[in-house]
Amino acid sequence: MSKIEQAKSYTGQDLETIFFRPMLNGPDAEKLGIRVMYNMPVPTVLHFWKREGNILQKYLSAGWSGGEPAAKFQKTINLSKVKAEIGYSAEDYFNMVYELITNRSDVNLEDLSGTELEVAETALFREAIAESIRATMWLGDTSKEEGLNTFDGFLKQITSDLGTDEESVCGFLMPKNEETNWAESVFKQLWEKAPRALKAAKAEGNLVFLVTSDVYAAYEEALENVLLESAFIARQEGRSTLSFRGIPVIDVQLADYLEQQSEMPHSFALLTDRRNLALAVNTAAFPGTEVRMWYNPDQMENRQRAVFMAGCDYLLPELMSFAFGAANLECDTDSVTESGGTLSVTARSGNVMIEKIQAVGVNAEGEPQGEPVLLDFDGECYSGSITGTGITQVQLSVGYKNGEVQTVLV
Repeated sequence: MSKIEQAKSYTGQDLETIFFRPMLNGPDAEKLGIRVMYNMPVPTVLHFWKREGNILQKYLSAGWSGGEPAAKFQKTINLSKVKAEIGYSAEDYFNMVYELITNRSDVNLEDLSGTELEVAETALFREAIAESIRATMWLGDTSKEEGLNTFDGFLKQITSDLGTDEESVCGFLMPKNEETNWAESVFKQLWEKAPRALKAAKAEGNLVFLVTSDVYAAYEEALENVLLESAFIARQEGRSTLSFRGIPVIDVQLADYLEQQSEMPHSFALLTDRRNLALAVNTAAFPGTEVRMWYNPDQMENRQRAVFMAGCDYLLPELMSFAFGAANLECDTDSVTESGGTLSVTARSGNVMIEKIQAVGVNAEGEPQGEPVLLDFDGECYSGSITGTGITQVQLSVGYKNGEVQTVLV
């Protein structure tokens, strides 16, 4: 036997109880640090009930007055139809599935049942879907032509709403990672600059830091450098979880995905209430929802396919405090001479965070020469021409959506 030919299909109640619900509930879902909403009514609405400060009433001669309706915030999560499909050569598929089975001590290769095969195949496909949903949940962008484009993720929504007014997401530029204890400094600033409503929610125990792997690793290293016996022991045995001032720190594990794109910042940290972010998955609201696994004899391959609905969103900007890394800029100044010339700037990361870029030539003493020029953006790079005398370098002023300006010499 070198191939698996039994077709399997999940629809209706089996689709929920056997395939999706085990993936979207329990410890694995809790590690995401967000709210997971499965098979809620469509349209799926994210609710956040406001804690009332005073609901006590005084008894008057006319009796009790009627109570006011409870205050709440709500936002509709737009769900998109999603298809996940993957194919394996028959031999590779056979080896992967049987490895999952035979690694167990209570199973022998000679007496495998159809149930054992089904469980192994389901686990293999479920893992692939869970990872794709997790990556799209953070980095999804429907404007892309390919790759993580089935629904908009948290980062696109948060960065789009970044600003300086009260209705915008509060955000700031991270300190350079060359600084000592820079990760701890990021956490302190996230807390200090957090809106009042977010700080007030700490007592409810749902606040969480959601960070990229570089921030997580830098914070863990800083904890190991403390001259205490507990730090020495933790350095040898490792830490299963990290916290800052009692707030859990969760690594979102997106480094591999972020390296492949230039739109989003490659480093970020988010302080929020885990109830403020929600992933919604639905397998019961439209016809055609299914999971199928079958063998194609013409191409001698095993295929797996799932059709469902998914989407995510956040509710309140006042329950957000966001820190992002500086854009990684690549500047071409080969055409710039002492009297000026044309230059182009490409953002290798954090492009979506940039509001504008200005350029000006500077002399050997670092003094600006000529007037700053606003560079034109064509969707891929910023370009423009500068003029002056005695130019030795170019100074870029990068304006971000939150109002901060970063100065870079190239």
